Amino acid sequence: MTSEDAGAVWESQADVDAVLSETGATMDKVRRWRREGLLSKEIDWRPGSAVRYPKGTCSQIRAIAVLFKEKDRGKYVGRRLWIYGFPVDEKYWRPSLQKQGRLLDRFFPLLIRLVQRFDRDWQSETLYDSAAKRLASVEDVVFSRIKGRIDPREMPTVLRVIGDVGTGEFDGFETSIAGEEQTSDEALTICALDFAKAGSNAILGKQLNLIELLPSGFKNVTAAISMGNFERIANSPAEEIGRARNDARNGFLIGLYLYEANRWIYGDGAFGLRLIAWIARKAPDPLIDVMTLMMFRLRQIPGAILPSDEIEELAERARAVCLYSKRHEWHWGNDPRFAKILDPKRIKLAFTDETALKRWRTELEAIILLANGRSGIGAEDENREIGKGH
Repeated sequence: MTSEDAGAVWESQADVDAVLSETGATMDKVRRWRREGLLSKEIDWRPGSAVRYPKGTCSQIRAIAVLFKEKDRGKYVGRRLWIYGFPVDEKYWRPSLQKQGRLLDRFFPLLIRLVQRFDRDWQSETLYDSAAKRLASVEDVVFSRIKGRIDPREMPTVLRVIGDVGTGEFDGFETSIAGEEQTSDEALTICALDFAKAGSNAILGKQLNLIELLPSGFKNVTAAISMGNFERIANSPAEEIGRARNDARNGFLIGLYLYEANRWIYGDGAFGLRLIAWIARKAPDPLIDVMTLMMFRLRQIPGAILPSDEIEELAERARAVCLYSKRHEWHWGNDPRFAKILDPKRIKLAFTDETALKRWRTELEAIILLANGRSGIGAEDENREIGKGH
């Protein structure tokens, strides 16, 4: 067992040599990467003793090797390493974080002034009517995911909700009319954020309550924005910023893992997680900086988010669910013996209630017994492993 596997504080030269052999890298490259700040300069070396490296060095070397194959630029590799949670020199991330902090500190006060001006001058159209017209032709990678889901005539309503959050004015959606399940602004916002299936998909009667959390989530973001001073956050100690980055990253990874675990069963938009999963995969660097700064502020609002260790644990659990679910999917598509029992329609039926789930597990165990010719205990163990995904 290597020191990396054992969870030690340090990793040995033998560990590093094994990774170099695996990746085709050399010690000369490792030394260069350390000089460039792509790897920690910290080592444990004493005369007569073997050199030891900080825990995580081997994983970081693997990541560096892969990233240089994607783009042979140190700046690109350093930025991606930081996003993935590896320690790198601040030159790869702090300047861009400071830039986004300055932009946010200018944007939100400007938005407030624009809203006030439109209200004061009694324009023939609201700020959000005007913005909707201008944004109709804008090809923004994030905004395009939203505007494609609603009618252009409904865009001002969604922009008003977003604007209320940005100006610190959001205090909830409009008051609903008797007999109305959702107000138009809430319904359109849910549609724009692709949360609709969060209110319809369910496992054993339990739904992912994204829709119920939306008002309180917006209020917390409103409070975070109102606190301002985002450039000051960007100058905070690296450890504190790293914690905020990890919280943001793990939060979106939870959504991505759960979406990928259930997409093949419930289809696109499963549990209202499609947009969250897309952001986790495709978020441009400026958005990652904004999410990091915002998470830093949210951490200062009591009860706004879970403790960092709980978020990390949930991300690990969601990843495990995803891996087991993907095993289900593979067996369903590649092994005829599991084609019926792991058919998405059959699984959704099994998730109707506890009785249906127990029946499904019993049938799955019988198929495993026939497929592997194992004893009952072995089949139960494999059934338990395959069934962990859901």
